[in-house]
Amino acid sequence: MNLEQLTGRYVRLKRELAAAYRAEPWHSGRIDRLVSDLSATEREIAAAQAQRECAAPATAEQFQ
Repeated sequence: MNLEQLTGRYVRLKRELAAAYRAEPWHSGRIDRLVSDLSATEREIAAAQAQRECAAPATAEQFQ
């Protein structure tokens, strides 16, 4: 997945998690799955951003 797709998935998971917390009674299995998926997505976003920064050409301003 590219960074845009990962960000979209992150937003969707955050919405689903908020809805899961509003539901009564809580479905802990669903909440646990969403938290796990959200955490994995955050790690993927961080890795994609780091990879993007490494691939970007350096500019003179970065070294001043």
